[in-house]
Amino acid sequence: MEMKSVDKLLEMKNISKSFSGVKVLHDVDFSLNKGEIIALCGENGAGKSTLVKILMGIYSKDSGQIFYKGEPIDHLTALDRFNMGMSMIHQEFNLVEQLSIYQNIFLGREIRKSNGFLDISAMAKKSAEVMAKLKETVPVTTPVKKLKVAQKQIVEIARAICFDCDIIVMDEPTAVLTDRETEILFDTVRELKKRGVAVIYISHRLAEIKQICDKVIILRDGNFVAEKNIDEVTEHQIASLMVGRELEDTAPRAFSGDPDDIALEVSNVSDELLKNVSFKARKGEVVGFGGLIGAGRTELMEYIFGLRKVKTGEIYINGKKTVCKSPVQAMFNGIGFATEDRKKSGIVPIRSINDNINYGYLLKKKGLFNNGRQMLENTSRMKQRMNLICRNASQLIKTLSGGNQQKVVLGKWLLIDSNILLLDEPTRGIDVGARAEIYQIINTMADEGKTIVIVSSDLPELLKVCPRIIVMYEGQVMGELEGENRTEENFMSLASGLKTV
Repeated sequence: MEMKSVDKLLEMKNISKSFSGVKVLHDVDFSLNKGEIIALCGENGAGKSTLVKILMGIYSKDSGQIFYKGEPIDHLTALDRFNMGMSMIHQEFNLVEQLSIYQNIFLGREIRKSNGFLDISAMAKKSAEVMAKLKETVPVTTPVKKLKVAQKQIVEIARAICFDCDIIVMDEPTAVLTDRETEILFDTVRELKKRGVAVIYISHRLAEIKQICDKVIILRDGNFVAEKNIDEVTEHQIASLMVGRELEDTAPRAFSGDPDDIALEVSNVSDELLKNVSFKARKGEVVGFGGLIGAGRTELMEYIFGLRKVKTGEIYINGKKTVCKSPVQAMFNGIGFATEDRKKSGIVPIRSINDNINYGYLLKKKGLFNNGRQMLENTSRMKQRMNLICRNASQLIKTLSGGNQQKVVLGKWLLIDSNILLLDEPTRGIDVGARAEIYQIINTMADEGKTIVIVSSDLPELLKVCPRIIVMYEGQVMGELEGENRTEENFMSLASGLKTV
């Protein structure tokens, strides 16, 4: 049903923007009504984040106009827009690590007593109430730096919904959340909708968009492509509009190697979280690890890569007991690790593509001097192999899309012949086109005999990529899903600790 003009909250007209002479938005129009949930879709680099950052006053526009409740707001600062009722959940966390949860939630909007002093108890109480709505029980006095990635995301969400607002921008809000946490967020969004709050929802998870949004607007290469009511378009049609081509569906690559050729065996790993965890992965196999937040999947990968000490546990590589007490030892034993937080511990944002790809090479090579020519040759080879889209090897890696950054991370490990690759949330924040490329790279590596272990909170991703899925719950392996057992029902039963398949 068409909404009345009185319900119109936002109009963005003919918005254009360029960076360093490159136009990233071309006369884009966008409007939003009260209580409306609109998905903003497009590949990385399509202009989604740029458009909403212009809306929030973070970026200036080159041309165009913005009207909020019928009034122009082009002259207003980001703080002005925040105070008048616009809020944003950032894809990259916008939190102060040293501050507590409640201090982050109220940063810039502190409650004060009549004497001017901060009302800490009031802020802590309100923060605890909002966190409780999101089913998060961690004390609000906890410093953010001590939180897991998913908990940080929940703090970002809490900060956005804690105050009265008319518009909330959600940029990849569920990228690190489990299905259960995602559903809690969706319940919150539905409550906001009933109150007339409008939501701009950016996500590469098309099933979520179909579930929660009223409309979808699609951008491609900075241009408006289409606007559709959500019930008029399929997920496949959205994906095709985003990339401008048909996307082929992929099925899990069937394991065709020697079932007795065990490349990695982890035996009896235990500590305060992990409980007697054991598993095997074969040469040329893609193995998935699933479970809810806190199940211990990331911690297990950290142990294998030498980042975590445990009370008991053994690692065997190709049948030989191996010591991996540090990442350097793990690397020399042929193990590579793409961490869940790519920008924090996977890349060095202020360095070039060339530097990032060659870090492992520089650690492993003998001699005191860097061979600049060899490094450039290495980068050129990995660029071709990974289909890396960039200007040149000296380009800063932080300027690449998420998909291309992840290709650099994978290339770094392939360059030094890592035969075992641990990939923690390998497609987080990556668009559907780049995801398909990453999946193809994973399958190609497996075809070459490499062992791939994938940790993902995205169950459809595990079902699509991994013929065998190991499910964890509260630090223990609950079971494995393979063949006909690979169903969402069985997965959720195991992930919830209900049964063993």
